[in-house]
Amino acid sequence: MSLLIFGFRKIDIIRQKNDLNYRLMQITKKLSDLQQYSANIGDGSVSMFDMMNTPASMFNRQMMFSMYSHNMALAGAQQNFMMMQPMMNMQMQQMNPDAQAMYQQWVFNSLYQQQKERINKVEQKLLNQQETQIQQEKAKIESQLKMLDQELQSVSEAENKAIENWKPNYVA
Repeated sequence: MSLLIFGFRKIDIIRQKNDLNYRLMQITKKLSDLQQYSANIGDGSVSMFDMMNTPASMFNRQMMFSMYSHNMALAGAQQNFMMMQPMMNMQMQQMNPDAQAMYQQWVFNSLYQQQKERINKVEQKLLNQQETQIQQEKAKIESQLKMLDQELQSVSEAENKAIENWKPNYVA
């Protein structure tokens, strides 16, 4: 009877290990995809090369980030530019029209880049939080796998002892 219990327990442990290994594989893939996405947006812009090298699971997120960061940076730059307009008009009184246009373009581009960097930092912070959560879940699963390995070893040893006890001893 105890041999049967050990056999069932071994099968259950192996099933649990397979389930955990599958989950670990999924988490590792998710972590890898997240890190690739983070590397792609790390410089604050998303190039066509970045889009082609984006993992499929992160493609939509990267597209959304690209559109969102552009739109938010543009809106923030426009708002800041409008607030700076009176001060810039005073500074540009002595400039010719071409220099004024170049100066305004330079200021607007600077404001736009500042907004893009701010949005990128927010996304990077979010990615770091997600990566930390995934790392914690991965560590938990790895710990569970180690405990199951130890239990499987103990069950196998107990099963072997039970087999020894059930083995007939022939005396000649």
